[in-house]
Amino acid sequence: MNQTELIRFGTGRQLTEIDYLSELLSYQTIFQPIKSVNQLIEQVSQTIDAINQGFLPAQLSTLEVSDSMILDVQRYVVDKFPSQPAKGNALWGKLSESLEAVDFLVRHLRDALIEYFSMYGYVSTPFIQDLSTYLAGKPVLELMAGHGYLSAGLRSLNPDQVIIATDSQLWREQPDITLDQPVTAVENMTGIAALEKYGQEVAVIIMSWAPDTSTADWELLQVIRKNYSVKKMLVIGEYQGATNSKVFWQQAKLKPVLATHHHTFDLIDEQVYEVE
Repeated sequence: MNQTELIRFGTGRQLTEIDYLSELLSYQTIFQPIKSVNQLIEQVSQTIDAINQGFLPAQLSTLEVSDSMILDVQRYVVDKFPSQPAKGNALWGKLSESLEAVDFLVRHLRDALIEYFSMYGYVSTPFIQDLSTYLAGKPVLELMAGHGYLSAGLRSLNPDQVIIATDSQLWREQPDITLDQPVTAVENMTGIAALEKYGQEVAVIIMSWAPDTSTADWELLQVIRKNYSVKKMLVIGEYQGATNSKVFWQQAKLKPVLATHHHTFDLIDEQVYEVE
């Protein structure tokens, strides 16, 4: 998927120096003759470049140095030194160390996206296209919108659709949290206040990447069940994992949806659920 096919969410950060990316690209020359490893590096590089320039990135495959990539490197070494095992072993030693470094970096892409762009849940162009189709133009209220990537993508894809993004921004009080502004308009209010103000005006309520450090998500679900039960609710997160409270996962009735273009690329298995 080239950049002309990606959804533009805004101007992007336009960062000129991204240490994570510089470190990753330092291995590109080393693995230039090995297509599979270079493609892995390029996939991550294109993802960061896209977000930095204001585009929602392409879908990601699982980010890791796979067994087949290791075999590709071993074949390269053997082909280069078929009858010189000492040189082959020396080259393999260097390349294997570099492979470990590449594997570590690509597995930690999410950390880089959080650090540089405050993108916690991975919001890709294919996923937003699927979500927009699923929503079918219905008015949407996003709770806990964070920096607003999801709402920004929906707004860009369908400017006439009512997309209301809200967030209490309590996360700004935590240490080492970026103070960068959201990428789209996000109203500063609690989830309860957002429901009171907008709950009757929308057809769908979305909650993405609720923190696992409070039970605010469970409190919201109880209010939605009591006062907005006719609304459709979507939650995006990792079941009994990195997002949401334990009581929420225990009490929510879940139906997985939109799995085609929203699946894990790392150890965090974030999914989309319809919630009752």
